[in-house]
Amino acid sequence: MNLIVSFSGRKDGNCDSIARHISQEDDSVLFMREISTQPCEDCDYECMWGRCKYRGDGIYAFFEKLSLADRIFYIVAMYCGNPSALYFILNERCQDFFMHNESLYEEIVQKLYIIGVYGNAQDYPEFLDTFARQYEFRDPERHILGLERHKYQQKMGEFLLDVEEVRARLNEFTVASMRAF
Repeated sequence: MNLIVSFSGRKDGNCDSIARHISQEDDSVLFMREISTQPCEDCDYECMWGRCKYRGDGIYAFFEKLSLADRIFYIVAMYCGNPSALYFILNERCQDFFMHNESLYEEIVQKLYIIGVYGNAQDYPEFLDTFARQYEFRDPERHILGLERHKYQQKMGEFLLDVEEVRARLNEFTVASMRAF
């Protein structure tokens, strides 16, 4: 079973459509905006020496699902030159989980694939590199696919899946991820 996660704050946009497009019958599709998450705030760094006081929200259960998945696909939208705020909340909150489950980190990263959705690579050339550096992928091109709307003359509100080349690139990317196992 694959776990496919849309990090878009916008319902039924490109990220959600891509998540549904790449999912298969047994896959689980999650929308990060629907997961109850508490951002890191008003704490005394309990995650460093004990237990995060917000562990009861949906983020810890989310991380447990990551460890059970065969492959993980994050579909991350870019807003204002950065990955979505929902993606940053996930990164903040991973501290507690991996402090208590350190052995799972490398396993999760090896089965993680990221699809970045953004406007223009010329304006934001470091968007995809951010993921490569963060996860230290041995072969970033195998783990990261960028879908640039500008390349397909698309404006805000248009759908990348309307473009045949995009569908072909997505299919090739997901098939290649299966060969890794």
